[in-house]
This record gives sequence, C-alpha cells and structure tokens, in this order.
Amino acid sequence: MPRLAIWAQPNQTRLLERALAEGPSDDRLEVALVGCPDEHGAVALGTSLNTESCTDLRDVLRSDVDVVWLAAPRTLDTDARSLVRAATAPVATSSPPPAALSELLGEPDGGMPAVFIPLLRAGAAFQSAAAALENFGTVHCIHVSSTAGDHQTSRASLALDAFDLVTHLLGEPDEIWAAHAGDLPVSPDPTVERSGHLTAAMRFGTERAASITVSDGGGTWVRRAVILGEGGRLIMTDEGVSWTDPEGVSQEAPPTEGQINAGELAGWHLRRLAAGRDMPRISLEAAVVLESARLSCLTRQVEDPQHVRNMIDRR
Repeated sequence: MPRLAIWAQPNQTRLLERALAEGPSDDRLEVALVGCPDEHGAVALGTSLNTESCTDLRDVLRSDVDVVWLAAPRTLDTDARSLVRAATAPVATSSPPPAALSELLGEPDGGMPAVFIPLLRAGAAFQSAAAALENFGTVHCIHVSSTAGDHQTSRASLALDAFDLVTHLLGEPDEIWAAHAGDLPVSPDPTVERSGHLTAAMRFGTERAASITVSDGGGTWVRRAVILGEGGRLIMTDEGVSWTDPEGVSQEAPPTEGQINAGELAGWHLRRLAAGRDMPRISLEAAVVLESARLSCLTRQVEDPQHVRNMIDRR
C-alpha cells in the first residue's frame, strides 16, 4: 500500500477520509503522518485518521512516504515552495501559491513545484474526452462550471483548473471579462484570496469563445465542461463523457474510470503519483488568464492577457 503524508485543516477530515478509501483495498493509500499548523487541529486530525500528527510542515515533507499531499489552502508560500523542492517524495497540492504571478514566474518552476490535484485535464474523464475529441472536429465554444465547498478546495483552485482546461483546448484568449460575486470585494492585493463566485467570458478571434463559472460556496463537488463544435456537443464530468452529434444522435465515447467527489479524485491522483506516473502541470497560459480575470474583476473592464504578459515580461 502506498504511504502518504498530509498537511491539512481539521475541517477537511471528511475529504481526507474519502481519499484514503479510494481504490482497490490492496492499493489504497495508507496515511503515515498528518500535519496542521494548529496543535489542537493536528491532534484532532491524527485521532480521526488514526495516525501520528505534527505541527511542522517540514516534518511532513521530510517523512519517509511515497507521496505528500498539501491539502490545506494557502500552504505554498515562499518558504514552503523551497521545502517542496527539497522533498524526496512527489508532492501534490490542491491550492495555487498565495503570491503575485510576477513573483512566481521569477522562480525556476514558475512557483509551482508541486503537482496540482485534482486537475480536470489530468483526470480519467478528460482522457476519455481527449479520445473522443480526435474525431470531434474543430472546437468552437467551451463552458466550464465548477462548484465545491470551502472545505474541499478554494475558488482560486477551481478557477485555475477551469482556465487550464480552456487554454489547453483553445489557447490563450484575446480578451477576457470577469466578475466576482459575494459578500467581500476582490482585493487589489493578489495574495489575498476571496471566497465566493466568479464568472468569466473569453473571446478567441472572431469564431471561438469560452466561459467559466466557479464557486467555493456550492457545498458539494460538481465539475462539468460542455464542449461545442463541428462534432456537436461533448459533455464531460468527473464521472464520464457523453457525445451528441449535430443531428442529435448519441456517439460512442470511451468508458471512464469516474469518481464522484473531491476526496475520491484526490486519492486517484495521489495513487498515480505514488506509482511514479507522469502528471500534467498547470500551464503558464492558465496562470496568465487567471491573473487577467482578477484584474478584470478589479477594473470592471475587458482585459487582454497579452497586457499581463507584458507586465511580467513573459511574451
């Protein structure tokens, strides 16, 4: 059984339990150590998962395990990123680094030394969708909708995941307009992360478009991508793929090893990392578009991702 070390918050206990229960009984993850910066939280997590606990991230990253999971949000600060680079086991994170994009891109790995999970583009559903897309023809339009509870992931994580899928299929948009909805306004400080809802619309030339809607206030985990184009309509969720052609006839799509919740998805990705499987990384285009969306929320104007590239000198 692959051994796992975790850094998490107490309100993520159910998420962790589901991850540990994913997969065949003889290949499930075995937690060797769980950490939390709060002593009481660490004890609570250790008791719930029946394992040793600690309050130092260094202990988690240096533990003798097959894979490390940084489940807690806002973990990858400057010091933590250095620790991750020195880790001997593969490290996964469920949240992007809490830093300005210009700062992150000054680092050798773009400020993302850990593998982002659960990335929709890295999942079993996308593998099935990619096979179907080989015969789908030109993609014209994409809409990605992702909702979760704040104990499962952050809004920034959901947005980065959605933009990663869009840019992978359509490239970087010419323009993006985004709006934030929720009790607290978007902060001009890029290191401040807001909960709530985000919607964005993107234009690619004159013939292609995309949109996303993401929220960490949805309570339960649901990710859905609708892909429209020459081949009709392709719908992808974490559970599987369906394809309907322009005449309304259902086309055969490859079967999917689907998961239904954030914990199961995380467990699936972690087991693959522990086994040494290669995993896709977040693209620079996705990070640039996420920053463009943040700026659009602030300015209430359409933003050009190329302008963001110029600001950070990454043309």
